[in-house]
Amino acid sequence: MGRYDDIEPEEVRRQLVHVARLILRLEEEGELLREAPRLQQLLGDLRQRLFAYEVRCAAKLGPEEEPRGEKEAGDEVEDPVLRESLRVVREALERQEELLDELESGIPPEDGEED
Repeated sequence: MGRYDDIEPEEVRRQLVHVARLILRLEEEGELLREAPRLQQLLGDLRQRLFAYEVRCAAKLGPEEEPRGEKEAGDEVEDPVLRESLRVVREALERQEELLDELESGIPPEDGEED
């Protein structure tokens, strides 16, 4: 089970607003750049939460059927934001599958790729 498997939309929205308000408050107080390390940590965590939320939402909103022919899942979706979310999810799942295949076969990653 993943760290953000049960993430709720309202929680994500609340966290986005919190970070936005924090950034504005720090700017008003003249502390924005001084707090850069703390902001980097907050933004990193928020990025992970947003990605987890996007993956879960796109999976629920995406097409039910397997694509036929050369069309990719999400190509028939008219909403560009949803289409992009589906593309991100598809690529993440492909990378996950590749990693699992490599781990099962014992093949080390190619040079230049992260471990």
